[in-house]
Amino acid sequence: MIIVKIDMNNKRTTTDLSARHFSRYGEFLVSFELSKYGWNVYNPVYDEYIDLIIHKHVCEDCGKNWNLTPVLVCKKCGKDFSKTQKNKIIAKKICANCKYEMVGNKRKCEKCGSKNLINRPTCDICGGEIEMIDHSCKCGSKNYVTKFRTIQVKSSRIEYKNGKSKNTYAVDMKPRDLIKDKYHFYIWCLIDDDDKPHFLVMSVNDFKRVMGDSLKGISFFKDQDRQHFSARDFGKWKEFLNEFDKLE
Repeated sequence: MIIVKIDMNNKRTTTDLSARHFSRYGEFLVSFELSKYGWNVYNPVYDEYIDLIIHKHVCEDCGKNWNLTPVLVCKKCGKDFSKTQKNKIIAKKICANCKYEMVGNKRKCEKCGSKNLINRPTCDICGGEIEMIDHSCKCGSKNYVTKFRTIQVKSSRIEYKNGKSKNTYAVDMKPRDLIKDKYHFYIWCLIDDDDKPHFLVMSVNDFKRVMGDSLKGISFFKDQDRQHFSARDFGKWKEFLNEFDKLE
């Protein structure tokens, strides 16, 4: 028997990542979190201060997530073949001339020889015809809208000085980040010492409101502004913690 000892002291954390890789790691975490809220996430080909492009389909009336995938249902008994039952659909063909019914990949009628055949996907339970139905919302609506948003991700770890934790995060913001678009948002991904992520979600106008007159400061104009804030309560930015509803 071979016994393998695992040295837990060699456990890797986000502190082992380079600045570049940590930035990408933050984008991945944000992507996964956005998917929990029904967003589809894409990466732009070129990085023009937009890290992610997201979109979703929602009900026009109630705002619930919309499923664009059609439903395959038996007209007679209502059995749903949409997900795991497709292999049980019977491939039935009906002769348009003599109405003779056949099963399988037939090219002509076995009874009259006609090649005028009608495909009829058939239920394996009751023999009823299976139809494809477009999705409708539980609220009764059949109308949906598509939403698009652009996201800039900023990532930060706990700041340390001389090997001692400062219990703060730091985020760099620059004038070029202030994209004037109501569909553009910032998501700050903040990783604590337990490698647990925290997300601050805000619009451009939210950021400008909280910054106030600081946006007119020389350091901001010179791309030297850095926001330091508490890792315990996120300071003046705490109102944006997990505010993913802002994206709606």
